[in-house]
Amino acid sequence: MKIGCKLLISITMTIFLSLGLTACNSSDINNRNNTDSNSKEITETATTQSNNTTTSQTNVANSNQETHSTADKHQLTNPNGVALIPAMVTNVIDGDTLDVKINGKTERVRLVLVDTPETKHPNKPVQPFGPEASELTKNTLLGKQVGLEKDISERDRYGRILAYVWVDGKMHNEALIEKGLGRVAVFPPDTKYVDEFREKQRQAQEKAIGIWSIENYVQENGFQSSSSSAPAASKQSNTTTASQPSQSQPVASAPSANTLSNTGTHRPFQNDPSDDVERNTSCAGKIKGNTNSKIYHVPGGAYYDKTVDNITWFCSEAEAQAAGYRKSKR
Repeated sequence: MKIGCKLLISITMTIFLSLGLTACNSSDINNRNNTDSNSKEITETATTQSNNTTTSQTNVANSNQETHSTADKHQLTNPNGVALIPAMVTNVIDGDTLDVKINGKTERVRLVLVDTPETKHPNKPVQPFGPEASELTKNTLLGKQVGLEKDISERDRYGRILAYVWVDGKMHNEALIEKGLGRVAVFPPDTKYVDEFREKQRQAQEKAIGIWSIENYVQENGFQSSSSSAPAASKQSNTTTASQPSQSQPVASAPSANTLSNTGTHRPFQNDPSDDVERNTSCAGKIKGNTNSKIYHVPGGAYYDKTVDNITWFCSEAEAQAAGYRKSKR
């Protein structure tokens, strides 16, 4: 009887222990499942946030790139990539002076490195080829959107903006010289395109077009008011200060850079013997060349004795022609 009771108790305890172990194993499995589920959710959340951050950064980068691209499209430049100031031409004063609007403000612009004959000077008559220069500027620029390129100086002493004017990929300053409607007028330090301009001027001289078709018309300090041999005073001839160069006093208007005569006055021309520079004097008394106009004169010619400035002598006409000079028509 005692043995039976002990066996029953043993069996009962075994059953309880088995049930307890089963419950513990089930709890551990559930805990592990919950942990794995939570870890998965955390990983998925982090991945989603990372993707969102990357997408946001990509969108910002694309937006910045589009902004820069749009800005580049609107940036006005010349054919060499130099940035230009956008302006609208509202009025043409003469061949080398015009009015423009920049950001709604009207400004007067003086073309750099070029001087055209007068048409509206208060003390001078209309000069030959002045109307043609004005007409070219008007037809080319008036009412057009242009680009202004500055050199070193911002403005001249009269408050005018100093600029090279670009339209349709071409520079108008250079076009005036190329067509013989303006001369090279140098005002340091604004000399960026002086070599190109002088080459265009040389070509116009060789063709004897425009201002170069009139004997002794172009002088180093301006243009003659008539076809006589007396040169006119330079444009707006006021004293130039060293700190603010004026667009009225060129250092040189042609390839030669000799001292100017009668600079800075409106009086009739009076020859200054001190600047009567003569070159190649071994041929003196023969063929007389004018280094400014690139015209040579033979003895007995109408302008042989009147040509007194910037002289270079040649021993023969062939020698003068070889040096790029052309014969005077009178």
